[in-house]
Amino acid sequence: MASRTRKAGAAKPEAETRPGVSRRGFLGGAPVRPPAPRRWAIVKAQGPVTMRWQSTWPTKDIFHEFAGDFVTKVNNMSGGDLKIELLPAGAVVKAFDLIDAVSKGTLDGGHGVIAYWYGKNSALALWGSGPAWGMDPNMLLAWHKYGGGKELQQEIHRSLSLDGTPTVAQAESPQPRDDQPGAGR
Repeated sequence: MASRTRKAGAAKPEAETRPGVSRRGFLGGAPVRPPAPRRWAIVKAQGPVTMRWQSTWPTKDIFHEFAGDFVTKVNNMSGGDLKIELLPAGAVVKAFDLIDAVSKGTLDGGHGVIAYWYGKNSALALWGSGPAWGMDPNMLLAWHKYGGGKELQQEIHRSLSLDGTPTVAQAESPQPRDDQPGAGR
């Protein structure tokens, strides 16, 4: 950082030594005007932006229906300016290839379970159906948002050279096996 004080005996800068010109005098003689009002241009895309997303589930799966509900809400909130088309697993790529398809731009987005990409990095299993480290779904979401989970996930994605922004929308509780009481409800 430059110092504003001058050592004793040091020469004054040229602008301060010229007769009739000083920094304070120059600024003091400047007319004072209020700033001009700003007029911001609103730029709007011509026509709707269309995105193709794929889920990791078949059409009749409840999780594909959840993804469809999300897409419907987003499409409605955009007032027609954004249209997300949701495709079922296998429409463009296999379910486990979804993350690579989004990263490469083959698809604009995806809706799936992060733990499906366990084969790429075993730490991704932390975001699978719990209990991860004994955490219930709400604790997992809290760890993701406030405890460093999001940063860890981003670090893993960078290490895999994946382009995109992973987002955790919900955590899942353990799902019972078919032979457990209450299964198949």
